[in-house]
This record gives sequence, structure tokens and C-alpha cells, in this order.
Amino acid sequence: MELGMEPGKGLSLRDIAKRQNVSLDYLEQIVPALKSAGLVKAKRGAQGGYQLAKAPEEINVYDALRALEGPFQPMICLSSDPEDDAKNSNCGASGSCAVQEVWRELQQAIEGVLRALTLAELLRRQEEQFGVPIRTYRERSVAAL
Repeated sequence: MELGMEPGKGLSLRDIAKRQNVSLDYLEQIVPALKSAGLVKAKRGAQGGYQLAKAPEEINVYDALRALEGPFQPMICLSSDPEDDAKNSNCGASGSCAVQEVWRELQQAIEGVLRALTLAELLRRQEEQFGVPIRTYRERSVAAL
């Protein structure tokens, strides 16, 4: 969301870490996945840094979460990953189970919400409900004093 608040402007990971009160190491671990997914790009030079690769209206929460966490699977029996086939073999009912269908419906509902929710919408909600910029827990406790 930090990059979406200043589209077109390059932000350093150090600045983002400081603003969001997260570790620089953590950002250095997740940014490559966001770059690979085409959501973030790096810009070199004096005005360089990281910026969104697309407009906030074109980035949905589903794509961001999938880039960071992989496919959403509330239960392993819904996995399409061949590596999970061995784990699925423990359940003889997989593929003929009403409970599995409930999990599939839940998965589809959650994915639908996440696909419909764009970064632009999150930014709009943030501004309307809480103001900008996003306050970290530490900033809120300091501001309250």
C-alpha cells in the first residue's frame, strides 16, 4: 500500500520499512516475489527505488497474496500441486466428499472477494476510514502520548 500512496515515485525499501515499522530484511525477502509477479518494479538512479509496475486499479489483492503465499488452499484436498498428491492419498474420499465441496465453495468465495478488491480500493478505504498515511502500531502509541 505504501507504493500505491505515491504511484510513480520510487521508494527505497529502507524508507518503506521505516514508515511501516517492518524489518528491511523482511521487505528484501518479499519484494522479489512481487517483482516476479509483475506487481512491483525497480527504478535505478537518483530518483530510483521501488514503484508499482501497474496502476493501483490493476492490482488486486488476490494477485499480491498469491505472489507472496502461493495458491490459496483452505484444505490440502483442494491442492492442484502434484507434490500434494501423496498427502491427498491419505484421504480415500477425496473427489467424492461433500465436505470437500464445502471447502471448494469457501475457496471460491474468498478468491472472488480477493480478486475484486484492488489496491486502489484499499487505498480509498484507508483514506476515508483512517486517513493517510497508514499508521503503524508504534506510531499510534507514540501519537496517543
